[in-house]
Amino acid sequence: MKPHLLTLIRLLAVWLLTFATGKTAFLLACSGQEHVGLSDLLQVWWHGLPMDLSTAAYLLLVPWLVLAIGLFWQGRWMHRLLMAYHALAALAVVACIIGDIALYPFWGFKLDATIFNYIDSPADALASVSGWFVAWRVLLALALAALLWAVLNRQCHSALGTHRPTARLILACALSVVLTGGALFVMLRGGLTESTMNVGNAYYSTRQFLNHSAVNPAFSLLSSSTKSERFGQLYNHLPDAEMQRTIEALGLHAEAAPTHLTPARSGMAAGSDSLPDILLIVWEGCGGQLTEAIGGHSNVVPHLDALIDEGFFFSQLRANSFRTDRGLLSILSGHISYPTHSLMKMATKAARLPSIARTLHQAGYQNTLVYGGDINFTNMKGYLMATGYDRIVCDADFSRAERATSKWGANDSLLFERLWQVMQDGRQAPAGTAGEAGGSATAAPSRRFVTALTLSSHEPWDVPYHRLSDRKLNAFAYTDAQLGRFMQRLKQSALWANTLVIILPDHGVLAGDVSVWQDPRFFHIPMVWTGGGLSMLAATHTASGPALAPHTHFPLLCAQSDLAATLLGRLGLPHDDFRWSRDVFSASYRRYPFTYSTFVDGFAFTDSTGTTIFDNIAMQPTADSNPQSQASRLLRGKAIQQLSYDLLEQE
Repeated sequence: MKPHLLTLIRLLAVWLLTFATGKTAFLLACSGQEHVGLSDLLQVWWHGLPMDLSTAAYLLLVPWLVLAIGLFWQGRWMHRLLMAYHALAALAVVACIIGDIALYPFWGFKLDATIFNYIDSPADALASVSGWFVAWRVLLALALAALLWAVLNRQCHSALGTHRPTARLILACALSVVLTGGALFVMLRGGLTESTMNVGNAYYSTRQFLNHSAVNPAFSLLSSSTKSERFGQLYNHLPDAEMQRTIEALGLHAEAAPTHLTPARSGMAAGSDSLPDILLIVWEGCGGQLTEAIGGHSNVVPHLDALIDEGFFFSQLRANSFRTDRGLLSILSGHISYPTHSLMKMATKAARLPSIARTLHQAGYQNTLVYGGDINFTNMKGYLMATGYDRIVCDADFSRAERATSKWGANDSLLFERLWQVMQDGRQAPAGTAGEAGGSATAAPSRRFVTALTLSSHEPWDVPYHRLSDRKLNAFAYTDAQLGRFMQRLKQSALWANTLVIILPDHGVLAGDVSVWQDPRFFHIPMVWTGGGLSMLAATHTASGPALAPHTHFPLLCAQSDLAATLLGRLGLPHDDFRWSRDVFSASYRRYPFTYSTFVDGFAFTDSTGTTIFDNIAMQPTADSNPQSQASRLLRGKAIQQLSYDLLEQE
């Protein structure tokens, strides 16, 4: 009995030492501008220990079972089974640790089930880094896994011998199995209290980096992978009655809105000359920290700043999320985002969403999207095609050489060149594309809605442009230069007079000392409307809102998701089925402007009194610009989050 008990203890010690080493490496490799010392390391070890014990208990279940059987019946197959199991376990754990350290600087959050979103698009997953970056980490993981495997097997070598236990020894062995099994059960669930082990158990500091350092990456991945898909059971912060009262006070509706198409209003028939062409440019990650107009860097995006000065500028816009798949869906479908789920990846649900393109299509618009990257990433193509786009220009429409100009696909100089071609002759889809997207190669509607999604201002910040010394800022400067060149061509063409141009980012960016979970600046993004189409909008629908004149700043707080209702409202088109989108020019909106944004398992709620950022794992705010009014913002943010998941289960 004694050798078997000691074997389990030694295996436990090996796993705990492995996790402690991983935490140390994480602190050293990912601290960045964070100052960490020995006391921080000791605190991270201590507060992460319960989760490490729980993770180790999972890993010890198979050895416990094999060793228990080995107390009564032994054979060479047990050695082989443990060797095979430890090979898999060592590789999995080391891969989690190395992967977490490699991804954290890019993601800003711990390894979780988000990684599985990239399995069906490995090329996109690797696009932000070099081949050497991946190769040496893979080699390191394999080497460390082999070392760990050897150490684990050594601990089991003496436990599986060849002996014939006596009746007395059998009783002692049975007692040992029960006691060790009970200990593993307690460790696995995180103690004997009502709550079981979860990621938040490791949180202890007001510094989120230290909390993240304490979290076991293997546990984080396992926990997020096994979350219930019963969305209505998630984030039930409030009693239903209180949640509904709070939602109604915000001017939202707890009841499900219809998702079928609403007929266009009279006078807005297909081909109406009173409607402008619309060009929507979605800029990858161009957060407010890069825009001088809202307090960011100067001379990083001078062409965008110039457009802001001359256009109709939404100076208090907030992004809904932190990733392209969430942000693009918020823009096009007027839908808020979720802290732990990508709605775009849920193909069936995403296909039923309302969208700007779908409504414009019914009003006679031909809808085209231009993107230099892989349109199949995160189900983007399925979503776009299901929600009203007739034509999609993507990486497959660029040459092999053009696609090789960027890790993500054709770079932004090529994107804007192709966009210029689409704007000039985009009324006809190329052979093979229109049929696939449900369009017509001969249809020539009088108005077009063109969406362009940039990609160069993204890791690894590798662009054919060298104006700024900072690689990240230089990548944004590159896209800005291409945007400026394109806009100059558009202004000098006959297209300008009848085109409304809308420019906004898909999400913010981590720049300098800005962090997703502690700084509201991450969500503050610019949006500008410009072009001759501004005057056409004013002539079309002037029942509400200010005159859409150039050189005007719109000061009201608003969200990415409000673009849909605001634009369609200004066009005089229906938007009743956009549940989460609000017309910011309407009188009802002015009663209480607010925004709701999400990051990984958290949300930010902003109104005129300030911003509160709330971490669902820690169950506490991580930042607040006005603690005196924090309670009301928390209540409203929690109510929106709860309703969003309740409705997600219904949709």
